[in-house]
Amino acid sequence: MRVLRIREHGGPEVIRPEDDPEPVPGPDEVVVDVTHVGMNHLDVWVRRGVPGHAFPLPLIPGADIAGVRRDTGERVVVHPAISCLRCPACLAGRQDLCRTFRIRGERTNGGCAERIVVPASQVLPADGLDPAEAAALPLAGLTAWHLLLGRARIQPGDRVVILGAAGGVGSLAVQIALLAGARVAAVASTPEKRAAVRALGAEHTWSPDEAVGGARAWTDRAGVDLVVDSAGGRSFLDGVAMLRWGGALATFGATGAAEVALDLRVLFFKQLTLLGCTMGTHAELQAMWGAVRAGRLRAVVDRVLPMSRIGSAHALLEGRSAIGKVVLEQDL
Repeated sequence: MRVLRIREHGGPEVIRPEDDPEPVPGPDEVVVDVTHVGMNHLDVWVRRGVPGHAFPLPLIPGADIAGVRRDTGERVVVHPAISCLRCPACLAGRQDLCRTFRIRGERTNGGCAERIVVPASQVLPADGLDPAEAAALPLAGLTAWHLLLGRARIQPGDRVVILGAAGGVGSLAVQIALLAGARVAAVASTPEKRAAVRALGAEHTWSPDEAVGGARAWTDRAGVDLVVDSAGGRSFLDGVAMLRWGGALATFGATGAAEVALDLRVLFFKQLTLLGCTMGTHAELQAMWGAVRAGRLRAVVDRVLPMSRIGSAHALLEGRSAIGKVVLEQDL
């Protein structure tokens, strides 16, 4: 069986094809023949390495997996995360707070392989869905669902600004906020990306340089209820500047800069709330997937590349040129 494996950090050349033994399922496990893997910026961090964070190399990348369940022949996607299911957090339905919580392709082997073995409880039905779109949904969709509906608990009529709205999570966050009845504005870096976000239903779109002024004009200077950010740095601080008194900023990444210099007086005088978010719970994944299966939520796929061209996929993510998700198709 062929796999892609990272044995040391570096450029795209460190992702190399290798031969592995055929996976053997244990009790309550199934074999999934992998057809597609959705790319996430997490894949870039795993490949490059992150100062102060140890990834368990060697590692097979790929959190978002779509394929065919071998024992039944049905198309499925795989839960992108694993937790112990026994600790108090898991038993309370907060698997995302489990101390052994890990993401496929980040703390345990992922899906860039011909086949994988997973617990039967971790596959979701995907018959009737385009397999490339299905592979683009689990991690990003769960993150956006948990962030907006679980952590921020947005309400109908809330004014929400999505920063980086043309990305994988951002494009789904726009749709989920609209499903919840919020009014949505979005920030994206190019005219093409802003057009794509408007097509999803955003009420206003701005470039990063226009965003703070645009949000103030949209709300008659009162500020917005919620800002969603994944970049950090200037983007995070601009998000804080857009908030109304009592507003909230939710962050799920730091693709631009991991540290910010925040004036704490703004935080406590305006009584702002800062929300961190990583992935979500099993129940939230089921709810999000129900919206997908009902046709209420869809992935934006920029392009599909052969899995053997994973280096080109990394270049697209690092260059921030993709609109939506980049997906790999099996050709190992």
